[in-house]
Amino acid sequence: MTTTVQMVREGDFAVEVLVTMDDAAGSWGLSVGLDEIRKLDRAREALRRGDLPAAAREGRVYRLILQDVGQTAGFGETEQDAFKP
Repeated sequence: MTTTVQMVREGDFAVEVLVTMDDAAGSWGLSVGLDEIRKLDRAREALRRGDLPAAAREGRVYRLILQDVGQTAGFGETEQDAFKP
């Protein structure tokens, strides 16, 4: 068994869901069980409804911010003023 992270995105939000993959498929590689697929579906449906607490039960919730390429600040943040004691 292997655990991987899957991102589910709807609009301005994304959920980082831990999914367990099984090697039961033999030589075909790893497969995802029905329970894991349902977990991803629950996360997506919660985001579609705008129910962030329900989405957070399935994984870590992120709000996505479009970053203009021309800006110098990172990760959608504004430049911070220097510390003045």
